[in-house]
Amino acid sequence: MRVAVTGATSDFGAAILPALLADPEIDSVIGLSRRPLELQHPKLDSVHMDIRDPQIEDVFRGCEAVVHLAFVVEELRDKQATHDINVRGSRNVIDGAARAGVRRLVIASSINAYGPEIYAEPVDEDVYPAGDPVRYYFYDKAEVEHYAEWWLRRHPREMAISMLRPTYIIGPNFANDGIDQLTGPIGAFPRADDASYQFLHQRDMADAFHRATKQDLIGPFNLAPREWVGVRELAAMQGQRMFSVPERPAIVAANIAFRLRLTAFSGHWVTAGETVVDSTRLTEATGWQPTLTARESAAIMILLQGKALLRREDALDRHLACEWALEPASEYAGVDGRGVEHTQLAVSVGSVHAEVHVATSGEATVVLPAPLGLHARYLTEKAVELAESGINVVVVDLPGHGLSTGKRGHVLEPSVTEALAAAVTYASDRFGGLPKVIRFGGPEPTSPGRFRVLPCRNTCANPDDGLLPRRVRHDGSLARLTSAGSVREVRELVRGG
Repeated sequence: MRVAVTGATSDFGAAILPALLADPEIDSVIGLSRRPLELQHPKLDSVHMDIRDPQIEDVFRGCEAVVHLAFVVEELRDKQATHDINVRGSRNVIDGAARAGVRRLVIASSINAYGPEIYAEPVDEDVYPAGDPVRYYFYDKAEVEHYAEWWLRRHPREMAISMLRPTYIIGPNFANDGIDQLTGPIGAFPRADDASYQFLHQRDMADAFHRATKQDLIGPFNLAPREWVGVRELAAMQGQRMFSVPERPAIVAANIAFRLRLTAFSGHWVTAGETVVDSTRLTEATGWQPTLTARESAAIMILLQGKALLRREDALDRHLACEWALEPASEYAGVDGRGVEHTQLAVSVGSVHAEVHVATSGEATVVLPAPLGLHARYLTEKAVELAESGINVVVVDLPGHGLSTGKRGHVLEPSVTEALAAAVTYASDRFGGLPKVIRFGGPEPTSPGRFRVLPCRNTCANPDDGLLPRRVRHDGSLARLTSAGSVREVRELVRGG
């Protein structure tokens, strides 16, 4: 099977290409883009091409499927150029794929094709995609769908065209002005009491596109988790101040700020959240199911933005949710989380996350607080080595670090004492005996104050890991713990009594 992907360098492309390349039934993938494609893979061929190029059918020839992701999302000032790329380019992709003999075409549409309306109940695909003529993105998405529907009616059984309508996508490959606004210190929405989002993780999105690439689906399909998160609840999760503002003045103010180049978006994006949709049709057609809830994806979005979750009920504890939040660190550290357990331990101001490694024949137990500024995943390799040598390991994210709740980067003695006590109690109840608490790594700062987190402080870390705080405030309390600079020293301290 040969597949072509337009917009291969987009955030959608970064999420979907790995899923296609990992499929043993897909022999080769052609990535079309206007920018150089950084991803390299033996099955991946890169083609530099604009989707408006009439020669695109030559690239599609011999492909069983085409995944069309190329679209202008980040706002350009020239709306005519935007419309030309989005609509004329998409028509060229549809027509070129048909002339090339492509069997199926999967188009990345959007729930914004429905328009900015807020409905009382989740809507299904029977609701007409009206778009919005005064909002370029909404309008163009709807126009592309209308052309695809027109083409299908006039060319029955010639090529299967499916239009997947994702909700708000989050994940390590997704960074945009919308996410920045949703996780900023202040939020402002028209009808803030009604505004909500169905946050969907990029892996769940990529799974749906992968399935659609291999099945003859026809027509629109909503792509969303079952639940949704209101913007006021999203604000409470991260301590954001949320305001409800009148829509018309907010649009005028955004347009003025955009013209003055003070913001990267205009009033086109000022809406009361997004349409909430039902994805039953896609599930029935493909078996697709969302893996994470909308709330779990929202929590990951907040964490990857370097923000803190403040409440116990928002902390991630399901294994898969934790692993997907840790993905940037895991790839950098070369670990995959297999055999690792995750748990959240309740403390007075929230919860602390612990990564648990169970030894096959546990003769002793150690609690390792993650170094200042880092989190448990950067000690996973060391913990695995200790567990293989017969020592149970509980690695603790300090309060305000990693997957623990609390103000980001704040490490003060009362909260540290409580966190370590909770970890010791857990380890003792789980494994028996009294575990030792040992600080792993180089010397911690002893003078109270603030310091900037360096990527390779104590142990090598990914500078692009959003879970790392930019600065840490501490009181020197960790420096008083027993320390070890290597796995061998930890073993000696644990077994030495």
